[in-house]
Amino acid sequence: MKYFGTVSSFDTVEGHGEIKPETGGDMLRFERGAFSSEKNTVPTVGQRLSYDVGTNSQRQRCALNLQTI
Repeated sequence: MKYFGTVSSFDTVEGHGEIKPETGGDMLRFERGAFSSEKNTVPTVGQRLSYDVGTNSQRQRCALNLQTI
C-alpha cells in the first residue's frame, strides 16, 4: 500500500531524514537509498513523496520505496 507524506528534514551529510505522513501519526525515518528508481535524488524540506512502510535493521518503522510526486 502506498502512503503519502512530506519531507520534514533531510541531512545531506548523513544521508537520512524524516517524512511526515499525510494521515498523521509519528514521523518516519528514511535513508537516501530508499528512493526506488531515483538513487541520486536529494529530497528537500516540504517535498511531497509516496512511500511504503517497512522496518530498518534496528527493527524500527521507516519509509521505503520513496518516489517523488
